[in-house]
Amino acid sequence: MNRLIDLKILLLLLVLVSCQKLKPESVAIPEYPDFKSLMDDQVERLGKGRIKKEVWLDGKSEVRIIEMDSTKWAEELSFLKEINPNQPEYVGAFEKSADDQNQVLTLSPNEKGAIKKISFSKSDDEYQRITASFHEDKDVYIHHRDIEMTFEDGILNFLKIDGYQKMMFKDTVRFRVKVEVY
Repeated sequence: MNRLIDLKILLLLLVLVSCQKLKPESVAIPEYPDFKSLMDDQVERLGKGRIKKEVWLDGKSEVRIIEMDSTKWAEELSFLKEINPNQPEYVGAFEKSADDQNQVLTLSPNEKGAIKKISFSKSDDEYQRITASFHEDKDVYIHHRDIEMTFEDGILNFLKIDGYQKMMFKDTVRFRVKVEVY
């Protein structure tokens, strides 16, 4: 009987200790912008329209005019979920700074994460500009993106992504995507 009580206590302690490491599904910290909700908002606000999309891949380029709808916008802006600092793994991970125009979140040196830096400016709760640096360094590949977005009256009007990918035993592939909204 005494051994059963000890086993129950041990099991209870294990459950309590393991629950302490759980992180919330989202972060409700106003200093961290929520780019997932920004993506949803932009998909709704942009609706149907046209973009001029220029893509460069290792020196070769292509330019297209594309008719957009909400599905295409959701796909085009899906990278915002990756660079969203409002994720559980980034709770307390950023050093915050600000100047007259921009708020800057820089990943602390002792933290690990693919989002290295985010800078954004807002006016009347509407984004004016967002820049981000995203860098994944995995065992078999390295993936880097520098992202720049500008907004007019809170609606995206320009997007540029510069980056490279290096796979193990392969050459580095450089790319750029530039989108202008009409």
